[in-house]
Amino acid sequence: ATAAVISFALGNPEAPHYVVHLAPLMTVCFLLLEARRLTFHRLWQDRVMLLERALVRPAIEGVDPTTGPSELAVLAPQLGATVPTMRLRQALARRLRRVYGFLFGVQLVAWGLKLTNHPSPADSTATIVARAHVGIAPGEVVIGAAIAAFVGVMAFAIFLGGSGDSETTPREDSDVHV
Repeated sequence: ATAAVISFALGNPEAPHYVVHLAPLMTVCFLLLEARRLTFHRLWQDRVMLLERALVRPAIEGVDPTTGPSELAVLAPQLGATVPTMRLRQALARRLRRVYGFLFGVQLVAWGLKLTNHPSPADSTATIVARAHVGIAPGEVVIGAAIAAFVGVMAFAIFLGGSGDSETTPREDSDVHV
C-alpha cells in the first residue's frame, strides 16, 4: 500500500502532496491488525513451548514425565485460557520497532520529496513550507504536525511500549513460564 501511494504521488506531478498522507492512515490500520494478531500468536507460542518442554523433551531424553512434578500438570488449567499473554501496547511497540517505524519514516521522506520536487523543484525552504499547506492549515502547521506525529510514534515504540524482548527468549511477563 505504501509503495502504491508513493508511486502514484511521486509519479504524477499534478497529484497533491497530501495524497502521501493516505499511506500512514492505511499503515496505522495494518499496524493495529498485525499487533492484535501478534498478541494471539504469542499465546499459541507459549502453549507450544510448554508442550515441547513438558512432553517432547522428556520423551526424547527418555525420562518418564510422570515422575516428579510435571510442569504440564501445574499449568494445564491455563492451556484452555484464550486471553493473550502479551499486551496490545507491547505488540504495537514491537511491530513499530521492527517494521512499521521504518515504513512511517519512508512515508515521511516521500512526502518531503513530493514537497521539494513537484510540480517543479523548490528553490527555497519558504517554497517548501508554502507548498505544504492543506486547506486552511498553513504549511508550518502541517509540517509540524507530521513531524510531531512521527516523533510521537517512535517515542512510544522506544520508551513507552514495554520491553524489547525477543520472541524466542523466555518471558517473565507471561503467565506461562517456559
